[in-house]
Amino acid sequence: MKRYFILSFLFIFMMQGVFTAVNAQTTAQKKKKKEDVIVMAQFKGGQEALVDYLLQNTRYPVEAMELEQTGEVVVEFVVERNGMITNARVIKAVAPSLDQEALRVVTNMPNWEPGTKNGLRMRSQLTIPINFKVIREHGKFVDSETADDGIKKKSKRKRKLKNKGVGKEF
Repeated sequence: MKRYFILSFLFIFMMQGVFTAVNAQTTAQKKKKKEDVIVMAQFKGGQEALVDYLLQNTRYPVEAMELEQTGEVVVEFVVERNGMITNARVIKAVAPSLDQEALRVVTNMPNWEPGTKNGLRMRSQLTIPINFKVIREHGKFVDSETADDGIKKKSKRKRKLKNKGVGKEF
């Protein structure tokens, strides 16, 4: 009887050691996960391509231009594992027409390069600011894209990008 008691005690003591070893191993795995390699989602072609997309596809709403409404609309969205844009919503509003235009441009963006975590694709939540600015030219209000200085800036940017080897015409 004494022998069984000692064996039982010894068995319980050994099992406690096994549980401690398993617990130490899971703690080490948790620490290792803190060193994950995460790459955020990005627009195909990079930041400059995103800016060019926004410049080419954003239309200043006429009523907002007439009311001289300006400001920065911030849109939050999710880039899915396949690169599609979902769950777009305005998190900083300016005016209803400007907010709708910012949402339209973001939801119509082409697929992005999805984010990765340790080489596996993952969903990424991002925010993007879209600035609306009205410029007065010859007594009329125009958006910054059609203003004289807007065209000059765009032409300089186009030459600069071409010199860097970016072959796409804007």
